[in-house]
Amino acid sequence: MTGTSNCHLIAKMKDTDIEDEKSVGLLSPEHLESQETVLPQDVFRNGLTWYSYEVYKSLIFRIWLLLWLPLSIWWKMSTNWTYPCLASSFLFLVLAFLPLSHSLSRDRALSKQLTEFSKAITRNAPGTNADDWKNVAASLNSYLYESKAWNTRYLFFEALDCQEAFRRIILEPFFLQKDEAARIKSFRESVPYIEEAVQTYFAEVDKRWKLFDSEKSWSPVDLENAQLPKDTHRFKLTWVLKRNLSIFSLISFLNFLVCIYVSREMCLLLRTLYLGCIFFMIVKGFTNTKKVLIMSMEHNMQFLSTIINEQKTGANGWDEIAKKMNKYLFEKKVWKNEEFFFDGTDCERFFSDRFYHPLSSKKSTWPVPLNVELWPYVKEAQASRGDNSLV
Repeated sequence: MTGTSNCHLIAKMKDTDIEDEKSVGLLSPEHLESQETVLPQDVFRNGLTWYSYEVYKSLIFRIWLLLWLPLSIWWKMSTNWTYPCLASSFLFLVLAFLPLSHSLSRDRALSKQLTEFSKAITRNAPGTNADDWKNVAASLNSYLYESKAWNTRYLFFEALDCQEAFRRIILEPFFLQKDEAARIKSFRESVPYIEEAVQTYFAEVDKRWKLFDSEKSWSPVDLENAQLPKDTHRFKLTWVLKRNLSIFSLISFLNFLVCIYVSREMCLLLRTLYLGCIFFMIVKGFTNTKKVLIMSMEHNMQFLSTIINEQKTGANGWDEIAKKMNKYLFEKKVWKNEEFFFDGTDCERFFSDRFYHPLSSKKSTWPVPLNVELWPYVKEAQASRGDNSLV
C-alpha cells in the first residue's frame, strides 16, 4: 500500500471521528456507562420466544402474513381447490426458511456497520470467554436499533452470538484476504478500525493462553485409574450408538428408514453399498458435529495446551491426551461422562480435522470454524507431536 493511500485512509478515519462526535454518540463510553448491560436473554423467557419476536418484527414475515389475504379470497372464489391448496402449502414451506432469512439479514446489517462493530471491540477488549462480549453485544443492539439499521433492540440474543458474529463476519474474512489491497477492496474505510479491533482481541487471547500454558489452570487427578472407552467397550460401534442416542439421532434414524424404502428397487449389491455409505455418513457426521459444537474456545485452548504439555510421544501420548481431556470435559460438565474420546486415534483425528486441516487449507467448512486466533498455538501443538510442516 502506498503512502498516499495510507494518508487517504487516515483522513477518512478523522472525518469519520468528526461525524461520530456530531452524531448521537450511541457507542461512546459515557453512553454505555449510563446504561445497564441487558441482553435479550435477560428479557425473554428463552431463545425460542426471542426468535419468535424477531421473526414477528421482520419484514419478510409481514409480507408472508399479507399474502394470506389474497389467498383466502382465492379459496372462497375458486371452484377447483388444487391450486389454492398448492399455494397454501408453499406459504407454509416458506416458514422453514425464516431462520435462514433472519440469519442472512442479521449478517447483512452487521456487514454495513463494520466500523462501529470494530470500535466497540477495541473499547471493551473482549477475550475468548463469551461473557467478555456482553458489553459489545449490548452496545451494538442499542446502536443498530437507534440508527435504524435493525428493527428491534434485540439483534444479539446473548454474548456468544456477538462473539461468533465477529469471528464469522470480520475475523475470518479479514485473515483470508491475500494482501492489504484485497482487504482495502473488501472492507474499504473500515480496515484501520478492524486492524485495531483484531489486535485488541488477539492481545486478550494471548493473555488467556498464557494462563493455560504457563500456570496450568487445570491439571487432572486420579488419572492412573482412568480408562478409555476402547478398554470398556468391545466394539466402537456400540460406543458411537450409545453416545449419540437422542431425539436428533432418532430423526437421523427415520431418515435412514426412508433411504431403505427408496432403495428397495436397487440390486442387492448396489443397495448394500448405498445404505452402508448413508449409515456411515450419518454416524460420522453427527458425531463430528456434536463434538465441534459443544467445544468452546476455552475448551479448545485447554485441548491444545494438553497436547503441547504431554511428555509421552506416539500412540501412547495421544492416549494420555484423550484420558486427560475426557476427564476435563466431564469435570467442566461439557460431556455427561468420561467417554468423549474413544481412544488416542480418535483424539488425534479430532485435532487434525478441527485444527490442523483448517489451518493448512485456510478454508472453513461447516461446522468446523477456522479458529484464526488459535493458529499460533495449533502450530506449536503440531510441532510438539513431531510434525513441523506448519511451523
